[in-house]
Amino acid sequence: MPSIPKTKKHLGLFGVFALATGATLSSGFFLLPSFAVQIAGPAVVLAYLIAGLLLIPPMLSKIELGTAMPRSGGAYYFLDRSLGPMVGTIGGLGIWLALILKTAFALVGMGAYIQLFLPAETGDSVYTFIALGL
Repeated sequence: MPSIPKTKKHLGLFGVFALATGATLSSGFFLLPSFAVQIAGPAVVLAYLIAGLLLIPPMLSKIELGTAMPRSGGAYYFLDRSLGPMVGTIGGLGIWLALILKTAFALVGMGAYIQLFLPAETGDSVYTFIALGL
């Protein structure tokens, strides 16, 4: 029986921390609080604390799954192993689509942020090209 190659661990503590923080905060952390403050006012702080508490159980579940099944593939692999290949494929495609939308949202936010530093006469296509280039 052929042996399964082991996944190489290239990232150290700082690299994992940087990737996890960047993926968690992303651009939404810089764009969405202003909308939330307009709607909820100072209660936004409480809302962020409650949301953080609600994220602890799924975070701990993913940590346990990652240590129990240390394989590449993330959520797709976990869904495939527990609920079958069809659910794994649907979940994997859903995560892929979410990442595409997250990237698009980050580019929209970056374009809006760049507008603050460029002259008002600059065309919209310039913001698009700058955001895509960064």
